[in-house]
Amino acid sequence: MVTALALNSWAKIEKYLNIWLGCLAVLALLAVSSHWDVELVKGSAELTMAFHDRLTLNTWVFRNPNALGHGVVTLIPAAIAWWVMAGGKNKMLGFALIALAIHCVLLTESKGAFLAGAGGLTMLFLFKRPVWLQLVMLALVYGVGIAALKSLPRMDTMSKDDEGIQGRMIVWQQAKSSMESTGTGAGLKTFQGYVSIRDGKLHRTVYIPIATHGSYVRHGADLGYVGLLLYAGIFYGGVRVLLAAQSAPGSEAMRVQRTLYALIATTVFSSWVVDRAYHMDFFLLSGALSAFHRRFLPGSKGREEEVDPEASAEPESKPLLLLVSDDGQKNEVQAVAGRQNTEDEEEAAENIPDQFGAIKLKWSRVGVVDMMIMYMLMEVLIYYWELFSTDFVVF
Repeated sequence: MVTALALNSWAKIEKYLNIWLGCLAVLALLAVSSHWDVELVKGSAELTMAFHDRLTLNTWVFRNPNALGHGVVTLIPAAIAWWVMAGGKNKMLGFALIALAIHCVLLTESKGAFLAGAGGLTMLFLFKRPVWLQLVMLALVYGVGIAALKSLPRMDTMSKDDEGIQGRMIVWQQAKSSMESTGTGAGLKTFQGYVSIRDGKLHRTVYIPIATHGSYVRHGADLGYVGLLLYAGIFYGGVRVLLAAQSAPGSEAMRVQRTLYALIATTVFSSWVVDRAYHMDFFLLSGALSAFHRRFLPGSKGREEEVDPEASAEPESKPLLLLVSDDGQKNEVQAVAGRQNTEDEEEAAENIPDQFGAIKLKWSRVGVVDMMIMYMLMEVLIYYWELFSTDFVVF
């Protein structure tokens, strides 16, 4: 709520995104520093060795390669949208940060991060394209992109014989049982998956905790059907706003729109394979999407860049009819004509994009149709959740 209310101008949204992407770049730099024998974060090199030389950062959030990979991979499509596609003097900076992020993600060897990055890039290049071009690009992604993915580190082990994937399948089955048995889930941050192992020496069964490995799964297990519905609904609302809003090509509004779409698309794919259900970046992204929505709503407040000081001044009062005379009658007609011209100018202004290229968005709130679509999305998520937890699909 604070993010949505604070970002009340295009300039603030732009600064927000600059800081966000800058922080992701710093994160990537801190991580790869240990690979360059500098180690800006103490203990990262030792932790990387513990994960079989998969790059890891010794912080609370990114203490394993998968979390680090999913955190940094977001920078790749977002930087392309924010700096490269927009052009300008910062284009080379964008290329440098993208190279840094790719280097970091490759060192993590996170299969889920590779998939999320590929999904985010695909959705970014499909954004606002003609349908025929989208179909051609999807065909190229299916033919060339999948082959490229398989050439990345550890991607050749993607099968249900892999221990990591077997663990995911087990915990996803347990999470689905938790959601189905209660309807409302186990409770906020309560569900815990486990793997049971028979200890021959102690002659007893040992239960080893295991991560959920999925934000959708976590929400369903913790908060039940309603929690999963609302979590998917936030993504749906953000995507709908970004697709429905019309911006002038090359405008700042389009630049913001494209970058937010890259961020949410990558997050949607990451949510399948990594548990980041309650992480702060999800809430910050939701706030930024809400702020973007408010900028397009009719009659939105606080448009700092769009306020014309001269236009905001009190209009000069029109002469009133004080005397019944030919001159007075003429003055009255002039006043009415002046008011009519003002109304025409205001009506025309509503249909003209502002200096940031924004055209008003008609969709302002969630309706019955939206709730139906959100429910259908929840059912699709549950279907693939069950499919992946019983028979892993190899692409």
